Amino acid sequence: MEFMPCLARSTADGEIEKITLGHLLLDDYLVFVAARGRTSTWLAVAYDLKVFFEVVGKEPAVVTTADVFAFLSAQRAPRRGERVVRLEDGEAGLAARTIAGGCRACGACMATCAPGRTPACAATRCRPAWLPAGRARGVAGAGCR
Repeated sequence: MEFMPCLARSTADGEIEKITLGHLLLDDYLVFVAARGRTSTWLAVAYDLKVFFEVVGKEPAVVTTADVFAFLSAQRAPRRGERVVRLEDGEAGLAARTIAGGCRACGACMATCAPGRTPACAATRCRPAWLPAGRARGVAGAGCR
């Protein structure tokens, strides 16, 4: 089943009221993000999910680990020819932190909306690396499910 997201936002009085991608699961997740984050976070997550599902081209319920790896490969591919490279590290394609942001948005969405069907996303961690095991965001006992 193919899915192509369409990012749409509605505004009133200069404020964003709603952001949708045209899929019930993703739209519900964006409502969740809007309630918990700032407007800039909400927009960034919506855009990252749009890019991910444009590249993958599948419904969220059927995304697999192989799709995530295909997305990573597509993002690391040269954008404007082999001779154009990033000054930072001399490689072609998008920066690793840009790709990681998109993967985190996808991983968080899948973990929240479809907990039993979360694809293994290379950039998603249950806890920051600097926190001891078994603790996430300062809450004792919180960790991986």
